[in-house]
Amino acid sequence: MEPVEKRADLIKIPTAPGGVLQTVPVEPGQRILNSEIKVELCEVDDATRIAEGLYTCFPEVWWARMEPPEIRPPSLQTRVTRLTTRIRPTFSNPNMKWIKAVLTASNEIVGVAGWMGPNNPIKNIWSRSAQSFYGWDKQNNWTEDEIEEMWKGASEAWDVQIEKDEKLRADLMGDEPHWYLAPLFVWPQYQGKGVGKLLLDWAIKQADATDPVTPLYLESMPNARALYMHVGFVPQGGRTFIRRGPAIVRGLEAEEDKDVTKEGNAVLEI
Repeated sequence: MEPVEKRADLIKIPTAPGGVLQTVPVEPGQRILNSEIKVELCEVDDATRIAEGLYTCFPEVWWARMEPPEIRPPSLQTRVTRLTTRIRPTFSNPNMKWIKAVLTASNEIVGVAGWMGPNNPIKNIWSRSAQSFYGWDKQNNWTEDEIEEMWKGASEAWDVQIEKDEKLRADLMGDEPHWYLAPLFVWPQYQGKGVGKLLLDWAIKQADATDPVTPLYLESMPNARALYMHVGFVPQGGRTFIRRGPAIVRGLEAEEDKDVTKEGNAVLEI
């Protein structure tokens, strides 16, 4: 038996009816050099940049559900300010690790990951009820009017989707400690340069250093699924992925390879 390769060279996954996305690991020549970028913990003053990044990097089709055009304020700055207000208190949670990829030359933040540590209960920081669950409303002495203001323009989809995701995560993970990713994004001009993998590696190294390995859990957008599969996340159905240590994960190409093997046209390690 040949030694197992570190990861698949090509992953094909369905992204829409009739559509297939093919991805390959970032070639060394395309990556930002290690000397040009650093990965470090965010500070609370980075909350505005995180909010700006979410509006820049998440597609409008997603925001149209969370903040429908007919109820959102016309000013993007107003939306950023409200979201920043909701993000800032998350820094008071010692289990919440906001990680940033920063260009060393300019100190510009080009990517962000929000990792919730394995000691935290299953409670998403993005839900409205998180404010009372974590006590942020009392910590900040928010009035009901202030809470209403920071959520203006946001639809019930925030809580509806989060409640579904939390229930599924509880069903799959139970009481098992795990890292939870929500969210990860890279500014468009720096995508495809290895930034996303650096933000994943920050938690993967910590998770793999424990004995036994600590699982990592996430919900993925369609265009990011192959990135997670390349580093060992296994699809659980729908948007859900779990990583339990290093693994080779393959997509539709594995089934294609099996078909080719059956036809006798190639012999492949699968």
